Amino acid sequence: MKVTLFFCFISLLLSFSSKPTTVTAATVGTITWWCHQTPHYETCNHSVARRYTFTAPITAKQFLDMTIQSAIDEARAAYNKTHVIESTYPNVPGKSLWGSCVDYFDRTAFTLNMVLNHDHDLQPTPLDVQTWLSAGLTYITICHKGFKLINMTNTMLPVITTNLTELIVNSLAISVTIPSSNINKLVDVNVSDDYKLADFANEKPDVVVAQDGSGDFKSIQKAVDYAIHRMPHKRFVIYVKAGIYKEYVEIPVTVKWIKMFGDGINKTIITGNRHCGGDMLKTSKAGDLKGSATFKVWSHRFIARGITFRNTAGPQGGQAIAVLSASDQSAFYRCSFEGYQDTLLSMAYTQFYKECQIFGTVDFIFGGARAVFQDCDIFIRKPLPGGGLVVTAHGRNNDYEPTGYSLQGCKVTAAPELSPSDFAKAFLGRPWFGLSRTVYMESFLDRLVDPQGWVDSWGHKDTAYCGEYKNYGPGSSTNNRVNWPHYHAITNQNTAEFFTVAHFISGHNWLPETGVPFTPGFENRPIRLG
Repeated sequence: MKVTLFFCFISLLLSFSSKPTTVTAATVGTITWWCHQTPHYETCNHSVARRYTFTAPITAKQFLDMTIQSAIDEARAAYNKTHVIESTYPNVPGKSLWGSCVDYFDRTAFTLNMVLNHDHDLQPTPLDVQTWLSAGLTYITICHKGFKLINMTNTMLPVITTNLTELIVNSLAISVTIPSSNINKLVDVNVSDDYKLADFANEKPDVVVAQDGSGDFKSIQKAVDYAIHRMPHKRFVIYVKAGIYKEYVEIPVTVKWIKMFGDGINKTIITGNRHCGGDMLKTSKAGDLKGSATFKVWSHRFIARGITFRNTAGPQGGQAIAVLSASDQSAFYRCSFEGYQDTLLSMAYTQFYKECQIFGTVDFIFGGARAVFQDCDIFIRKPLPGGGLVVTAHGRNNDYEPTGYSLQGCKVTAAPELSPSDFAKAFLGRPWFGLSRTVYMESFLDRLVDPQGWVDSWGHKDTAYCGEYKNYGPGSSTNNRVNWPHYHAITNQNTAEFFTVAHFISGHNWLPETGVPFTPGFENRPIRLG
């Protein structure tokens, strides 16, 4: 039975990509031959074949390393060029965005280096490699999106980034030929929620943050900065006592393995009010995704529990992020994310959200991550007069990227402030990038969900993948949903299984270490009433 299901899932994987490759990992060939197997062979010939001139046949893995190294060189060149623009010309239009792009290209180079020179604690699977390559593409795309938001499209960015983008796409195309030991196989996972909860209950912190001075620090950021000095590759636990912490926290990529827990939702609160909309649309800060976030985490394997993350800019503030997460294999458990537009930016990598509360109005769950939201309460807040309501805006640009959003066992309802007389119709999502992918499964959809379900604002309705499986509630009927080519009212459980924790984010490989409970598939899931 499992053998049959394995081949079903391999076929399913290929069905999600319009460009499956026929090359196998066992194939060997010259560099020139390999270049002609990639989507952008001219860029490959220019950047890879000229760099590596030997003619001996090589494997897919050897060629992948070469394309990634070429992409790293190109990312560093893009970093240098944008840094010159940002630092040399003080009055350059969009100066803040150029500064953000400098940072994004630096992160792209760092991410690509993870594939070739990963730390011994990473041990990536081929699917991890594809996720990291996708993160590099996301950083580049978000750099471009910032300039588009302020209608600055006539810049040097296309010249700076075209070769870099095409080299990463080529790397992705080759990476899918290397088989993964866990690619979409059904696995037997036995996870005890009681045991995992007990782990949390007995957590002993390394440092304590308390506003009243009873801990080691009064500031969360100071506790994070202190974590730099602890032993590498060891989990560092920060306990944040109840209180309202008015500060902007950033966990850099160099501070890995952080676990942060508080005293519970609405007890431990991290809050700020920065925003990149409203009056700020007239400033150089507009379009800077990083600028408004109250809490930013870039380091890998971050875990949070029992914390409220808040942005109080309000609906008039436009884009106002509560949390920006670019943390690979990160998990948020029983946390609350409060904002209006763009509340939670799950920017990139692999992420998991369990029993969280997420509040917002427009695109309030957005980004390019590979993420599962399980048993979360999604509250739609009151918008500005005439304002729209959209839950998700996922970003995915390439067939080979394994990213997407899966919302399983969630509840989509009106926030208490949104009375029945205020009800505007809300949409489950709108595709942010061309090949965005979002699926709702076994979720309660309240009556404020528009019968069409989905909306297209950026012209991606012909290419984006949107799916619904066994949802229920007054807003769950798929009879009048959008008539898009890749909208699916999923009826086959094998298709839906692709988007479960065990398969979509390979949760059985890394979630047990986090202590966060999870359901791997569809087994024994209770119905959550509205």
